[in-house]
Amino acid sequence: MPSSRHVDVIIVNYRASADTLVAVQSLMPWRFGTLWLVDNSEDPAEAEMLARHTSQLPWTRRLLPGTNLGFGRGCNIAFGKSNAPYCLLLNPDALLSATDLETLVEALEADSSLAAVAPRTFWDRNHRFLLPPAFPQSPLAEISLALASRSPRLGRVASRFYLSRMQRQMTSPRPVETPFLAGALLLLRREAVLAAGGLFDPDYFMFYEDADLAWRLRRTGYRLAVVPAATAVHEYRHKPLKGSLMVQTRTIFFRKCHPLFHRWTRQLRLLDQFRQPLRWEEWGDCLKSPISSVAELDASLDGARIVAWSPSPMMMPAAFRPLSASAVLFSPADWQLLEPGRYMLAVEHPALPGKLRYLSFERRAGSG
Repeated sequence: MPSSRHVDVIIVNYRASADTLVAVQSLMPWRFGTLWLVDNSEDPAEAEMLARHTSQLPWTRRLLPGTNLGFGRGCNIAFGKSNAPYCLLLNPDALLSATDLETLVEALEADSSLAAVAPRTFWDRNHRFLLPPAFPQSPLAEISLALASRSPRLGRVASRFYLSRMQRQMTSPRPVETPFLAGALLLLRREAVLAAGGLFDPDYFMFYEDADLAWRLRRTGYRLAVVPAATAVHEYRHKPLKGSLMVQTRTIFFRKCHPLFHRWTRQLRLLDQFRQPLRWEEWGDCLKSPISSVAELDASLDGARIVAWSPSPMMMPAAFRPLSASAVLFSPADWQLLEPGRYMLAVEHPALPGKLRYLSFERRAGSG
């Protein structure tokens, strides 16, 4: 048995107390160390709800900064108070069982060179679509995406390779090394984090703080891995309004972690000027009318089924069906996880297995 009592769990809540309590419940029965709940909400009702529902959980410690510190700084407060050898960062919209957490602990205990591990993660509770590990953040990845943006044909070749690689990795019986892991579901070795200079750089309010941490951990000599034997759910919702914040923190990341590239590209401006705007109609067929329901989308697919979907026309990153699993239609529960906006689908027709077609649609706001 792994050393479960040596694991603390950190959840940063921001006006998502209902989701946070479900995330806590997913870890039951509790057999770990301390659960640190950092409430960034600045909302007495949120604080009261968390207090009421966790008052009977003696292993819980609530931290109230009094202001929204952002994800990274919120995690830093709890990490600084914890002294557990292992710390799990868990998003409020993520679910992980106690057994799967123990599987992650076993992976760290079996290999002292691993600084951080993450489970194989599904997008939905019915385990229909897998989410990829964190998309690489590096000069090579930035240049590759910029080149692909200028050639949809090249981009499609890259996205198919990416999809096939992700599907194969998620079937591995052993941990799969990866250069980056997302902070939404992440088990960390305290010793490695301290050797890399601490948890999250406070200059990041939200986004890219996990990429910065991964870069520092690898630079210190540690490795990161996905553990497909452990399974979790992250009910990710794509919110386009966060795009401007990601642009800001992307600049911070490259300035700190890749200063020469940042300088040579004139603070990434040359790269962004070279990058071609992604026009949906150049990357696949487009449904002209907004879609109001999952039934309406099913009818529009005309018998085709979904292999993968993405908020990007390029299909990188993308949520995808597991290897050897047949293509499916979105379920009503899947549809509810999709925020209003445009999405690209990779679909195949049962009469033409293996032949992918790309189709984009707009999910209408307020639709059921």
